[in-house]
Amino acid sequence: MTNLLDIERALLSNEAVAQGLNLTELKKLLKAEQNAQKSKFAKSLALSKGIAQAHAWFKSPEAKALFNEAGVTWTMSDFALKVFGFDKSWMMKMVKAASLEDAKVERFIELCNEAESSNHATNRTIAGLLSWAKASEEQAAQADGDGDGEGDGDGAEASVAVTKTILTLSFKGREMGLEANVALRIDSEGKLTTTATKEQIELALALIQSSLAECL
Repeated sequence: MTNLLDIERALLSNEAVAQGLNLTELKKLLKAEQNAQKSKFAKSLALSKGIAQAHAWFKSPEAKALFNEAGVTWTMSDFALKVFGFDKSWMMKMVKAASLEDAKVERFIELCNEAESSNHATNRTIAGLLSWAKASEEQAAQADGDGDGEGDGDGAEASVAVTKTILTLSFKGREMGLEANVALRIDSEGKLTTTATKEQIELALALIQSSLAECL
């Protein structure tokens, strides 16, 4: 139950509505799912440490000597696939996650706990951790650049809450003589994301309005 208005919260508190929607059981199931995600993420973090250690050894002179002696030649892709059963890209993500400072990982977990306690969805995964860490670093760097360079970026961090896309628009602008196609999305917090200009979006909307006028 997220982002509820007062009247919506009151409605869901109604005994008949709560019973009809089976809210008590749903809340238990959602809590169980969150706990499962926490456990899986903890195991992924532990796995990332082991993979990082194996990756470091594979690159060592000792490993190279032993492989040469055995007549075996592996690329890094071979190593990832034959040892872990996954591709190199996945392995490197695990290695990168293992290289993050413990304090940063703990902060990510803390933010996930806070968001989930407020009924916000989070991406409590290795990919989510890396994405959050990168976004936080970018925000900190931007804050430093906007200030006087003396630690203005301290504490700057990205949100871990996952927003849902509620509207997408794709417009083949090149077919209409534009320099580029138009694409945009609006998330559940009302944030619009696009690389198109205002004029390009207005042209796409005008086309929609014209087509609606002809159809309705």
